[in-house]
Amino acid sequence: MNRLWRLLALDRIAGQIRALLVVAIVAGSSVVAVTLLLVLSEPDYPEAATMVPVRVATLVATLENLPRPLRAEVAASLRDDRVRLSLDGRPPPGLGEPAPELEILKTLVARNLPANSRLVSIVEERRGVAAIVVQLADGQLVTIETGYSKIALLPLPLLGPLILLVISVVLLSIWAAHQVAAPLSRFAAAADQFGGDVGGPPLDERGPAEIRRASHAFNRMRERIGRLIEDRTNLLLAISHDLRTPLTRLRLRIAELAATDEALKARTLDDIATMEGSITAAVTYLREGTNEEATERVELASMLTTICDQFADSGHPIDYVGPQRLVVACRPRAVDRAVTNLVDNATKYAPHVRLVLSQEEGVVCIEVQDDGPGIPDDEKPRVVKPFYRSDPARQEVRGFGLGLAIVSSIVQAEGGTLALLDNAPRGLRARITLPVS
Repeated sequence: MNRLWRLLALDRIAGQIRALLVVAIVAGSSVVAVTLLLVLSEPDYPEAATMVPVRVATLVATLENLPRPLRAEVAASLRDDRVRLSLDGRPPPGLGEPAPELEILKTLVARNLPANSRLVSIVEERRGVAAIVVQLADGQLVTIETGYSKIALLPLPLLGPLILLVISVVLLSIWAAHQVAAPLSRFAAAADQFGGDVGGPPLDERGPAEIRRASHAFNRMRERIGRLIEDRTNLLLAISHDLRTPLTRLRLRIAELAATDEALKARTLDDIATMEGSITAAVTYLREGTNEEATERVELASMLTTICDQFADSGHPIDYVGPQRLVVACRPRAVDRAVTNLVDNATKYAPHVRLVLSQEEGVVCIEVQDDGPGIPDDEKPRVVKPFYRSDPARQEVRGFGLGLAIVSSIVQAEGGTLALLDNAPRGLRARITLPVS
């Protein structure tokens, strides 16, 4: 049932509109068909079709019980405005082709006849009148002409146009449902994109009035949030600029001092470097929220092997495991920065690091595996937050608590996920998944 529900897309507005329209059309067509049947029924013969087999069976049984010479006289006496009997064995004048609506009547008549009698044929002599030919037990043929109510089928001249009308209206309804639901689909897609790209294009304000108002409000909200992020970034850039200038002057003055206390001088310069690094990391993190780098088709395997070579040149060999070629659509500089941050973080805590690339159903997976101290499970959700430092086992290495936060921001902007998993037998696996398309 759930599979049929998904197949018909009944969990979507367009599918529900289509289903509602189709049900309404079928119900309306059924009412029209029944009305036409009742209107077109022969008024001179109001009896239901189920009464005809009983009448025919009674007449045949009466004739079967009579001597053959008396049958003609009795048949003549049984004639009235509803029934005519003929024993000459010839078809009645003007006998036509079998009518489709007589199939049910034919079955009922054959079922109700006496055991020794046999139905030869049943056709429509004229509108609303059936000619039923029965062979009696002694071989004599009797033709019974009787009226019947035409309630079995809609007349064929009207059936074809009605079916064509229903099909046309259903197709038109499906198209109309798609047109009505299309703005909602665009709205949902824009909302999904907004989570990772605040600076995306504005939503097209088309469709019904309610959708236009919602789209306009969504665009205004996007603009306000974009301005807020831009103002925040500009403010931090201004502050960082104002701080860098006195820090630079302070560094120069310390360098000019006499070497009376080299230890104090070194600690002071180290503190200045820490402040500058913290400012740089904070600016980098904020800029990731407004990164306008274009998406390109990137040879991801080549990018990762280049990262491994760069770390090997600096004295940290990285093992690469994965295909030699894998093309993915992404922002190349952003993804390069994310993977580089993870590898750099791993080399600070572990002597052996491995970079693994693989492709699964619908996603590409990048794993940075190390054999370091790892991260406790209760710490993993928090280490991706800005300015958060993990347990003391990882405090031995200087950092600002923004490396994983920057990676998480980049990956989310790409529509992917970042997961921190335990490596076997020890260490950490930082797993990035990116959508293939």
